[in-house]
Amino acid sequence: MNESSIEVWGFNTYRPFRIYWILYEYQLNFIKHKIGSRTGETQTKKYLDMNPKGKIPALRHKNIVITESLAAVSYITYNFKKPDDFFIPESAKDKAKVDEWTCFSLMELDCLVIYTLRKHEVPEKLGLSNLYGEAPNAVRAARNHFDRMISSCEKAVPRNNWLFGDSPCIADIIFTSSLMHCNRFNIEIKSDKINSYLQRAKQRKFYNDAYKDCFSK
Repeated sequence: MNESSIEVWGFNTYRPFRIYWILYEYQLNFIKHKIGSRTGETQTKKYLDMNPKGKIPALRHKNIVITESLAAVSYITYNFKKPDDFFIPESAKDKAKVDEWTCFSLMELDCLVIYTLRKHEVPEKLGLSNLYGEAPNAVRAARNHFDRMISSCEKAVPRNNWLFGDSPCIADIIFTSSLMHCNRFNIEIKSDKINSYLQRAKQRKFYNDAYKDCFSK
């Protein structure tokens, strides 16, 4: 691995994990600052000077700071030498279809499902309703929305490959990590096809290397 001028802040959640995964795919060395959210580590003056949002993850490469996981994954994808076994879209059609998957994952799964459950599920189910208030109707609606979205995309998920063929791409990293985050809240994926896709992703070496690194102190 090379390029040790890359730094990543954050660990132990699926948003930093996306950055770890792409860095392992590209076999790039990086300096890890394993700080957590809601620990005070993101609220120090030094961190806020770099990332005024006061959240994780953050990626810094030389004088460039990126504080959104998808943007960080895209930055690595398009600014370093492409691995042989990683798909980068070239045609306008393929670029649009990759964007469609990432937007779907971030909006329909991350924002509408995960965000709602994270804020309003009870602490016993890993939620923060003690901070943001219980909202059982919203939680129920989010879980139902997840079922509808999984049903809507099931046909487009391959039976044996990644989303765009033999090699993973940005869309696979974002979609897989969103599915895993939903699993954290014990949401059942009611699709054998998508469950098989998720299991294939978990068998990839770079996925496993990134997971072990990101989810350990």
